Parts: sequence; C-alpha cells; structure tokens
Amino acid sequence: MVLFACGKLGVSALVSVPQVLSLFLPITLGEATTIIFVILVAFELLMLRKWQWQVVAQLALAFIFGWIVDFYGLRVDLEKISLTMLWEQVLVTCLAIVFTSLGIFMMVKADFVLIPPDGVVNVVSAKLRVTFGKIKLRFDLTIIISIILSLIFLKHIAAIGIGTVLAVLLVGQLINFWEYLFVAHEATHEF
Repeated sequence: MVLFACGKLGVSALVSVPQVLSLFLPITLGEATTIIFVILVAFELLMLRKWQWQVVAQLALAFIFGWIVDFYGLRVDLEKISLTMLWEQVLVTCLAIVFTSLGIFMMVKADFVLIPPDGVVNVVSAKLRVTFGKIKLRFDLTIIISIILSLIFLKHIAAIGIGTVLAVLLVGQLINFWEYLFVAHEATHEF
C-alpha cells in the first residue's frame, strides 16, 4: 500500500472503496478501511458458518491495518514523496504489484492470518475450488464500486488510476505465477 501511494498512479484495489469513502464521509482512510475490513470478516464468517480463529483474528488485523494506514497517511505524509518522472511512478507501482502478489501468496501458503480482503478471497477460493489468483482477479473488480461511489458523491472518478487497473489485472495473475513457480513446479521435481 505504501508503494502504491508513493507511485501516485492509483491506490491498490483493496483500498479503493475505503479511499473513496474517506473522500466524502467525515472519516479517515484508516477508519474507512477498518469498517470495510470488519464487514468483510463478518461476510467470511457467514460463508463459513463457523468460527475459525484465523478469521476472527482478522478483526484484530482490521484495526491494526487501519491504524497503520492512518499512521503512514497522516503522520509520515507520503504525499510529500516526490516522484515527478513517469518512469519512476511506473517502476514504484510495478514494484508494489510484485511485492503485493508475493506477500499475499506467502501469507496464503503459510496458512497465516490474512487481511480481510484476502481472507474473503481465500474462503471463496476454497468453497468454489478455484485458484486463489483467479478469485483475486474477480474480487479486485470491486474497484467498480469505487468508481460508482466516486461518480455519485464526488462527481468524478477518484482514487482509481492506471496503477489500480494494472494491480487488478496483474496481482491475481502473479499469484498464479508464484503458485506455479514455487508449488506446482516444485511438485514435478520431487523424487
């Protein structure tokens, strides 16, 4: 998320709805993120129809993540980082996409507590028996909600940029690539 903010080519898909909400509601981006994440945890629990410690632990992550977002946004003030050249912005955005996909892949494979958007994707992926990367691509299309909200309340598209679109198109595909490279490819080399 920090690299996306530095690249200034649009926020990541998972933050697009909270970003837009924070632009027209009297709440910070971190607070909006926490609210959306808590809703996503409730949705996960409804889909699972049982309590799982890893899903419940996502509630703590929702609050921590929201606090971190506000810390970086309000205290560190990432807006002051100046990448004026387009190639710098593209490079930083591409790094954000690669690191995001690799981080998600490692968290899922480690069966670690996921942030709520990835937790929802993981539950849907398991329920439908479809790869995480494919569901991630579809889930990231929630940027459409961001576009609709921003057009209704702000009268223009906000928070979404070419970096957001690239993230939507590439993060899920890169997760599939990491899966192939580190898991499926590894299985073919076992003796």
